[in-house]
Amino acid sequence: MGFPGRQAYRLFPLALILGVSLFSAGFWIVDPLLYPVVSDYQAAEQVVRKQWAPGDVLVVKPWWAARIREYLGDLPVLQVDEIESEDFSRYQRVWVVTLPGHRDLGGRFADGTYVRELERAIGGLELWRFRLPAPARVRYDFREQLHTALVRLYVGGTQKPCTKWIEDRWHCSPRDWEYVGRVVLDLGRDPREVIWAHPLITGPLEIGFNGVPGGKTLRVHTGLTPNAARAPEDTPVTLTVSVGGRELGRVVQPDETGYFLYEWDISHLGAGPHSVTFRVSCPRPHLRIFCFDGEIRR
Repeated sequence: MGFPGRQAYRLFPLALILGVSLFSAGFWIVDPLLYPVVSDYQAAEQVVRKQWAPGDVLVVKPWWAARIREYLGDLPVLQVDEIESEDFSRYQRVWVVTLPGHRDLGGRFADGTYVRELERAIGGLELWRFRLPAPARVRYDFREQLHTALVRLYVGGTQKPCTKWIEDRWHCSPRDWEYVGRVVLDLGRDPREVIWAHPLITGPLEIGFNGVPGGKTLRVHTGLTPNAARAPEDTPVTLTVSVGGRELGRVVQPDETGYFLYEWDISHLGAGPHSVTFRVSCPRPHLRIFCFDGEIRR
Protein backbone atom coordinates (compact mmCIF):
# COMPACT_ATOMS: atom_id res chain seq x y z
CA MET A 1 0.00 0.00 0.00
CA GLY A 2 1.48 3.40 -1.06
CA PHE A 3 1.80 6.51 1.05
CA PRO A 4 0.33 9.68 -0.57
CA GLY A 5 2.63 11.87 1.51
CA ARG A 6 5.73 10.20 0.11
CA GLN A 7 4.45 10.52 -3.45
CA ALA A 8 3.77 14.23 -2.97
CA TYR A 9 7.25 14.66 -1.48
CA ARG A 10 8.79 13.01 -4.52
CA LEU A 11 6.86 15.37 -6.81
CA PHE A 12 8.00 18.49 -4.93
CA PRO A 13 11.30 18.97 -6.84
CA LEU A 14 9.42 18.68 -10.13
CA ALA A 15 6.84 21.23 -8.97
CA LEU A 16 9.62 23.56 -7.80
CA ILE A 17 11.38 23.36 -11.15
CA LEU A 18 8.10 23.97 -12.98
CA GLY A 19 7.28 26.96 -10.78
CA VAL A 20 10.69 28.56 -11.24
CA SER A 21 10.47 27.98 -14.98
CA LEU A 22 7.06 29.65 -15.19
CA PHE A 23 8.26 32.59 -13.10
CA SER A 24 11.35 33.02 -15.26
CA ALA A 25 9.32 32.83 -18.43
CA GLY A 26 6.91 35.42 -17.08
CA PHE A 27 9.77 37.67 -15.99
CA TRP A 28 11.45 37.61 -19.40
CA ILE A 29 8.15 38.14 -21.22
CA VAL A 30 6.50 40.76 -18.99
CA ASP A 31 9.42 42.69 -17.50
CA PRO A 32 10.71 44.14 -20.80
CA LEU A 33 7.23 45.50 -21.48
CA LEU A 34 7.62 47.81 -18.47
CA TYR A 35 10.76 49.51 -19.77
CA PRO A 36 11.18 52.07 -22.54
CA VAL A 37 12.07 51.16 -26.09
CA VAL A 38 13.44 53.31 -28.91
CA SER A 39 10.00 54.52 -29.98
CA ASP A 40 9.32 55.76 -26.42
CA TYR A 41 12.44 57.92 -26.46
CA GLN A 42 11.60 59.20 -29.92
CA ALA A 43 8.09 60.16 -28.83
CA ALA A 44 9.41 61.90 -25.69
CA GLU A 45 11.91 63.77 -27.84
CA GLN A 46 9.12 65.09 -30.08
CA VAL A 47 7.13 66.37 -27.09
CA VAL A 48 10.12 68.08 -25.49
CA ARG A 49 11.40 69.71 -28.68
CA LYS A 50 7.96 70.97 -29.65
CA GLN A 51 7.42 72.69 -26.29
CA TRP A 52 11.00 73.60 -25.34
CA ALA A 53 11.64 77.24 -24.39
CA PRO A 54 14.71 79.28 -23.42
CA GLY A 55 15.39 78.85 -19.71
CA ASP A 56 14.37 75.16 -19.69
CA VAL A 57 16.54 72.32 -18.38
CA LEU A 58 16.19 68.54 -18.56
CA VAL A 59 16.94 65.99 -15.82
CA VAL A 60 16.53 62.22 -15.71
CA LYS A 61 15.73 59.95 -12.81
CA PRO A 62 17.63 57.80 -12.05
CA TRP A 63 20.70 59.84 -12.95
CA TRP A 64 22.49 56.93 -14.65
CA ALA A 65 19.66 56.41 -17.18
CA ALA A 66 21.47 58.61 -19.67
CA ARG A 67 20.05 57.17 -22.89
CA ILE A 68 17.86 60.26 -23.26
CA ARG A 69 21.06 62.17 -24.11
CA GLU A 70 21.15 60.29 -27.42
CA TYR A 71 17.98 62.14 -28.38
CA LEU A 72 18.14 65.43 -26.47
CA GLY A 73 21.80 65.82 -25.60
CA ASP A 74 22.10 69.09 -27.51
CA LEU A 75 19.74 70.73 -24.98
CA PRO A 76 20.74 71.78 -21.44
CA VAL A 77 20.81 68.54 -19.42
CA LEU A 78 21.75 68.19 -15.76
CA GLN A 79 22.76 64.63 -14.87
CA VAL A 80 22.64 64.74 -11.07
CA ASP A 81 22.00 62.12 -8.43
CA GLU A 82 19.47 63.94 -6.23
CA ILE A 83 17.35 66.26 -8.32
CA GLU A 84 15.22 67.20 -5.29
CA SER A 85 18.15 69.02 -3.68
CA GLU A 86 19.57 70.52 -6.88
CA ASP A 87 19.75 74.30 -7.35
CA PHE A 88 17.52 75.15 -10.34
CA SER A 89 17.48 78.89 -9.65
CA ARG A 90 18.94 79.73 -13.06
CA TYR A 91 16.05 78.05 -14.90
CA GLN A 92 12.38 78.79 -15.47
CA ARG A 93 11.16 75.24 -16.19
CA VAL A 94 12.51 71.75 -15.57
CA TRP A 95 11.64 68.65 -17.61
CA VAL A 96 11.88 65.34 -15.75
CA VAL A 97 12.17 61.99 -17.54
CA THR A 98 11.77 58.93 -15.29
CA LEU A 99 11.98 55.16 -15.56
CA PRO A 100 9.83 52.59 -13.72
CA GLY A 101 10.64 52.37 -10.03
CA HIS A 102 12.05 55.90 -9.92
CA ARG A 103 8.96 58.09 -10.19
CA ASP A 104 8.65 59.34 -6.61
CA LEU A 105 9.68 62.99 -6.39
CA GLY A 106 10.08 64.77 -3.11
CA GLY A 107 11.13 68.17 -1.85
CA ARG A 108 10.05 71.16 -3.89
CA PHE A 109 8.71 68.89 -6.63
CA ALA A 110 6.14 67.50 -4.18
CA ASP A 111 5.29 70.45 -1.92
CA GLY A 112 4.01 72.75 -4.66
CA THR A 113 7.03 75.03 -4.90
CA TYR A 114 7.59 73.66 -8.39
CA VAL A 115 4.24 73.65 -10.23
CA ARG A 116 3.58 70.59 -12.37
CA GLU A 117 2.36 71.74 -15.79
CA LEU A 118 2.60 68.51 -17.76
CA GLU A 119 2.43 64.81 -16.96
CA ARG A 120 2.51 62.18 -19.67
CA ALA A 121 3.15 58.43 -19.80
CA ILE A 122 5.02 57.45 -22.95
CA GLY A 123 5.45 53.68 -22.99
CA GLY A 124 7.99 52.84 -20.32
CA LEU A 125 8.83 56.50 -19.74
CA GLU A 126 7.12 59.15 -17.64
CA LEU A 127 7.56 62.75 -18.76
CA TRP A 128 6.87 65.72 -16.48
CA ARG A 129 7.39 69.44 -16.74
CA PHE A 130 7.49 71.82 -13.78
CA ARG A 131 7.34 75.60 -13.72
CA LEU A 132 9.82 77.09 -11.27
CA PRO A 133 9.80 80.37 -9.35
CA ALA A 134 11.13 83.38 -11.25
CA PRO A 135 14.68 82.51 -12.29
CA ALA A 136 17.72 84.39 -11.11
CA ARG A 137 19.17 86.86 -13.60
CA VAL A 138 22.83 86.14 -14.24
CA ARG A 139 24.74 89.22 -15.35
CA TYR A 140 28.15 87.64 -15.70
CA ASP A 141 29.37 84.04 -15.81
CA PHE A 142 33.09 83.75 -15.05
CA ARG A 143 33.40 80.30 -16.61
CA GLU A 144 31.85 81.48 -19.87
CA GLN A 145 34.18 84.49 -19.91
CA LEU A 146 37.30 82.56 -18.98
CA HIS A 147 38.88 83.17 -22.39
CA THR A 148 38.97 86.92 -21.55
CA ALA A 149 40.70 86.42 -18.19
CA LEU A 150 44.20 87.51 -17.24
CA VAL A 151 45.79 84.43 -15.66
CA ARG A 152 48.99 84.81 -13.65
CA LEU A 153 51.15 82.47 -11.64
CA TYR A 154 53.85 83.43 -9.14
CA VAL A 155 57.41 82.10 -9.29
CA GLY A 156 59.62 83.22 -6.44
CA GLY A 157 57.27 86.12 -5.77
CA THR A 158 57.38 87.32 -9.38
CA GLN A 159 54.29 87.40 -11.58
CA LYS A 160 54.33 85.34 -14.76
CA PRO A 161 51.35 85.50 -17.15
CA CYS A 162 49.82 82.39 -18.72
CA THR A 163 49.51 83.51 -22.34
CA LYS A 164 48.56 80.36 -24.28
CA TRP A 165 44.81 79.83 -24.69
CA ILE A 166 44.32 76.45 -26.38
CA GLU A 167 41.17 74.31 -26.40
CA ASP A 168 39.29 75.95 -23.53
CA ARG A 169 42.27 76.42 -21.23
CA TRP A 170 45.11 78.73 -20.28
CA HIS A 171 48.37 76.77 -20.21
CA CYS A 172 50.73 77.89 -17.45
CA SER A 173 53.60 75.41 -17.64
CA PRO A 174 54.74 72.21 -19.40
CA ARG A 175 53.16 70.22 -16.55
CA ASP A 176 49.86 68.75 -17.77
CA TRP A 177 47.90 69.73 -14.66
CA GLU A 178 49.10 73.34 -14.40
CA TYR A 179 46.43 75.11 -16.38
CA VAL A 180 43.23 77.06 -15.87
CA GLY A 181 40.40 75.82 -18.05
CA ARG A 182 36.80 74.86 -18.59
CA VAL A 183 36.17 71.25 -17.58
CA VAL A 184 33.37 68.93 -16.53
CA LEU A 185 34.38 66.93 -13.44
CA ASP A 186 32.69 65.02 -10.66
CA LEU A 187 32.48 67.10 -7.50
CA GLY A 188 30.74 65.01 -4.90
CA ARG A 189 28.52 62.58 -6.79
CA ASP A 190 27.66 64.69 -9.82
CA PRO A 191 29.42 66.07 -12.90
CA ARG A 192 29.78 69.86 -12.79
CA GLU A 193 30.77 72.48 -15.34
CA VAL A 194 33.60 74.24 -13.52
CA ILE A 195 36.96 75.96 -13.85
CA TRP A 196 40.00 73.76 -13.22
CA ALA A 197 42.35 75.73 -10.97
CA HIS A 198 44.83 73.27 -9.53
CA PRO A 199 47.09 75.18 -7.08
CA LEU A 200 50.68 75.46 -8.24
CA ILE A 201 53.93 74.33 -6.68
CA THR A 202 55.66 77.66 -7.44
CA GLY A 203 53.16 79.88 -5.62
CA PRO A 204 49.67 81.37 -5.85
CA LEU A 205 47.58 81.35 -9.00
CA GLU A 206 45.49 84.40 -9.96
CA ILE A 207 42.60 84.61 -12.41
CA GLY A 208 41.51 88.19 -13.11
CA PHE A 209 38.54 89.60 -15.00
CA ASN A 210 38.06 93.21 -16.08
CA GLY A 211 34.86 94.97 -17.11
CA VAL A 212 32.66 92.91 -14.80
CA PRO A 213 29.23 94.47 -14.23
CA GLY A 214 27.87 95.05 -10.76
CA GLY A 215 24.95 93.19 -9.31
CA LYS A 216 23.30 92.00 -6.13
CA THR A 217 25.51 89.03 -5.30
CA LEU A 218 28.70 87.27 -6.35
CA ARG A 219 28.33 83.49 -6.05
CA VAL A 220 30.91 80.73 -6.27
CA HIS A 221 30.83 76.97 -5.96
CA THR A 222 34.02 75.20 -4.93
CA GLY A 223 35.14 71.63 -4.51
CA LEU A 224 37.77 68.94 -4.71
CA THR A 225 37.42 65.87 -6.87
CA PRO A 226 36.65 62.65 -4.96
CA ASN A 227 40.20 61.35 -5.51
CA ALA A 228 41.71 64.58 -4.19
CA ALA A 229 39.48 64.53 -1.13
CA ARG A 230 40.53 60.96 -0.32
CA ALA A 231 44.25 61.72 -0.61
CA PRO A 232 45.78 61.93 2.89
CA GLU A 233 47.19 65.42 2.42
CA ASP A 234 45.19 67.40 4.99
CA THR A 235 46.24 70.55 3.16
CA PRO A 236 43.35 72.96 2.54
CA VAL A 237 43.13 75.05 -0.60
CA THR A 238 42.28 78.73 -0.14
CA LEU A 239 40.27 80.70 -2.70
CA THR A 240 40.38 84.46 -2.14
CA VAL A 241 37.92 86.67 -4.03
CA SER A 242 38.75 90.36 -4.54
CA VAL A 243 36.81 93.16 -6.22
CA GLY A 244 38.63 96.34 -7.20
CA GLY A 245 41.74 95.17 -5.36
CA ARG A 246 39.91 94.70 -2.05
CA GLU A 247 39.22 91.30 -0.56
CA LEU A 248 35.54 90.39 -0.70
CA GLY A 249 35.78 87.00 0.95
CA ARG A 250 37.66 83.76 1.06
CA VAL A 251 36.92 80.06 1.05
CA VAL A 252 39.10 77.48 2.78
CA GLN A 253 38.33 74.20 1.05
CA PRO A 254 38.91 71.22 3.37
CA ASP A 255 39.54 67.60 2.35
CA GLU A 256 35.93 66.98 1.47
CA THR A 257 34.38 66.39 -1.91
CA GLY A 258 31.20 68.19 -2.90
CA TYR A 259 29.84 71.26 -4.67
CA PHE A 260 29.81 73.96 -2.02
CA LEU A 261 28.04 77.29 -2.45
CA TYR A 262 29.32 80.63 -1.12
CA GLU A 263 27.73 84.00 -1.77
CA TRP A 264 28.61 87.62 -1.00
CA ASP A 265 26.57 90.80 -1.24
CA ILE A 266 28.10 93.25 -3.73
CA SER A 267 25.16 95.63 -4.12
CA HIS A 268 27.03 98.33 -2.20
CA LEU A 269 29.85 98.32 -4.78
CA GLY A 270 27.73 99.95 -7.47
CA ALA A 271 27.03 99.24 -11.12
CA GLY A 272 30.65 98.84 -12.14
CA PRO A 273 32.42 97.88 -14.24
CA HIS A 274 34.65 96.13 -11.72
CA SER A 275 37.82 94.09 -11.73
CA VAL A 276 37.39 90.70 -10.03
CA THR A 277 40.29 88.43 -9.09
CA PHE A 278 40.23 84.83 -7.87
CA ARG A 279 43.44 83.80 -6.08
CA VAL A 280 44.13 80.09 -5.47
CA SER A 281 46.83 79.06 -3.02
CA CYS A 282 47.91 75.97 -1.13
CA PRO A 283 51.12 75.34 0.85
CA ARG A 284 51.43 71.72 -0.37
CA PRO A 285 49.43 71.41 -3.58
CA HIS A 286 50.12 67.75 -4.35
CA LEU A 287 46.86 66.12 -5.52
CA ARG A 288 44.82 69.21 -4.58
CA ILE A 289 42.56 68.98 -7.65
CA PHE A 290 40.53 72.11 -6.93
CA CYS A 291 37.76 73.56 -9.10
CA PHE A 292 35.30 76.42 -8.84
CA ASP A 293 32.77 78.43 -10.79
CA GLY A 294 31.37 81.92 -10.30
CA GLU A 295 28.74 84.37 -11.43
CA ILE A 296 27.33 87.83 -10.79
CA ARG A 297 23.59 87.84 -10.14
CA ARG A 298 21.33 90.80 -10.49
